[in-house]
Amino acid sequence: MASANKHLFILCPPSSGSTLLWRLLQTSPRVSAFPAEGQTLVKDVLFISDRWNPGLKIPWDQVREKWRAAWDLSKPVLLEKSPPHLVRARQLEENFPDSHFVIMIRNPYAFCEGIRRRWRKDMDYAALARLWVDWAGRQVANCHELRHGLFFTYEELCRDPQGACRRLLRFLPELEELHPEMNFRVFEKNQNVEDLNSRQIARLDVEDIREINRVLKGQPGLLARFGYGFLGDAGA
Repeated sequence: MASANKHLFILCPPSSGSTLLWRLLQTSPRVSAFPAEGQTLVKDVLFISDRWNPGLKIPWDQVREKWRAAWDLSKPVLLEKSPPHLVRARQLEENFPDSHFVIMIRNPYAFCEGIRRRWRKDMDYAALARLWVDWAGRQVANCHELRHGLFFTYEELCRDPQGACRRLLRFLPELEELHPEMNFRVFEKNQNVEDLNSRQIARLDVEDIREINRVLKGQPGLLARFGYGFLGDAGA
């Protein structure tokens, strides 16, 4: 498995800024990325109904062969982002040499609104809040367990994109340059690095927030770990 390339994986729940970060990293001319999420290149293995199961057995030799055929191996940094990676990051570390991880999380209220609106209209907000708690807990573990990991929140990225890029370049100098001033294609729209939380949270009504809070108030330490508070109680 010897490789001169460095593998860079984005670990981020859906509707939490992973596509924005993925596009930003591609502004480096030294990065090779797939045209879509890597899980879609191996659909029968990774893009299945059980893909969020951390115990899912993955034939990593098959995945690695498919991905390496699709990456431009002349580039020093091989980039990949598929949201379910956050539940099996240690497996990625074991199966891809010189793996580095950018770990990101987003405000739970904006997360719940985005997931419900885009993909899971069948889920109530309490269930979505429990999903955020599960994935946020896994991100805490990823921060502690991975050898080469860089963490920041979606809000930190949007508040200071130049600062986030400086951190990324220190973390992985092979990137050489990044251009946060550019527009990025996200969900069929061009946008700058912009915090969309307030716009999304404004779509929640009082009962939606109450449902989310019923779950989050049982996890004060987890919210504090990422710098978040409660809407309607201590701000957000």
